[in-house]
Amino acid sequence: VALTAAILGGGLAAGAHAFKSGSRVIINTSPEPFTNWTASIAEDIAVIGGLWAALYYPWLFLVLMIVFIGLMIWLLPKIWGGIKKIFGYIGRLFKHGEGDESSQNSKPVDS
Repeated sequence: VALTAAILGGGLAAGAHAFKSGSRVIINTSPEPFTNWTASIAEDIAVIGGLWAALYYPWLFLVLMIVFIGLMIWLLPKIWGGIKKIFGYIGRLFKHGEGDESSQNSKPVDS
């Protein structure tokens, strides 16, 4: 029982970390300043609300945790695709800037 609980807890923690860090990567690409602090406040409220529900309404907490896990399973591939798109764009920016453009477009000189 303890091993099963440890595996489930570790899997849930890893999934939550991937969800949070992946969403932060996408949020940080936004040029406006409001999404960062809104996401931070929402995370704080979710933690406090989750602890409150776990202590006083465990069945509600269980239902909300199942909903969160389902949402995480549905959103993680979408977040991963967004992260790949961002890193691909950054890679193309650096690849485009490689080398001297004048040497790439010039024709060899006959001697």
